[in-house]
Amino acid sequence: MIAKKSMFKIAAVALLASTGWASAKTVCYVTAADSHAYATPANKALEARAKELGIEVLSLSQDFDVQKGTEQLNTCVARKVDGIVLWPLDPQAYIPGLARAQQANIPAILINSPMSDDAKPFIKSFSGPDVYEEGKMAADSLSKALGGKGAVVIIAGQAGNGTTIGRVNGFTDRLKEANAEIKVLDTVNADFDQQKALVVSRDLITRFGDQITGVYANDDTMARGFIDAWKEANPSKPTPPIVGINGQKDAFESIKSGEMYSTIVQSPVEDGRLAINTMAEIMDGKEVKDRLPIPLTVVTKDNVGSVEPAF
Repeated sequence: MIAKKSMFKIAAVALLASTGWASAKTVCYVTAADSHAYATPANKALEARAKELGIEVLSLSQDFDVQKGTEQLNTCVARKVDGIVLWPLDPQAYIPGLARAQQANIPAILINSPMSDDAKPFIKSFSGPDVYEEGKMAADSLSKALGGKGAVVIIAGQAGNGTTIGRVNGFTDRLKEANAEIKVLDTVNADFDQQKALVVSRDLITRFGDQITGVYANDDTMARGFIDAWKEANPSKPTPPIVGINGQKDAFESIKSGEMYSTIVQSPVEDGRLAINTMAEIMDGKEVKDRLPIPLTVVTKDNVGSVEPAF
């Protein structure tokens, strides 16, 4: 009986080793937030894929608080994890923590949002959307809707956030490159939040009224905030052309109804899966590219029926 038990234990250990659990790695994931239209499905996709790979995930939520995130990054280093996946909310603030991770021989990558070039020596890769390219695509789309002429407002995300900076700069740089006769009336921050976008949009509509011939929102959630504000102020007028980003189901419905002109689809599921797949390869000793983008698709009334919403 004792011999049988010993044989069973040996077999169990062998089975665990064959499935990867004997050498399970722990990855610290510092996400932007737990509860958010885009971050939540990205988080779930990352954790589900990690489970498939036999990777344990220590998930920490910044709740869109940079200071909290820098502290969590230090916690990851102190825990001596095998890898760090960071969703940065600021281009610079995390660099000291990333330097400490490097000193501790803990590989780190960025997900979704870029940081400044100063961070490059401390990260192995960045996976996620090309946010500057998204801004350029948004400019092309809105310019097409306006025939290259008009006056627009930009509803931006969080001030200082890498995604915000990329999406705004890509948009304004593209307008200059194209010599578009499109004036930016104002750029306001709404922190990727629908209610805040509603509030700032009310102010924009009060100040500029019919001067607004187009709107660029850094994400679809904030585009919805502008739509709601416009309906309040101008219940009998159609909305001006609005371009958003993310490819949410609500944005697809708004495009079908004519409330929005276009959105740029980026999948949070692909975002989360690509990040943990990249970290898994790094922990296995494989070389990875320093930039791993996810696909982007512009959706308008012309193709809204043939493209799947991102979430």
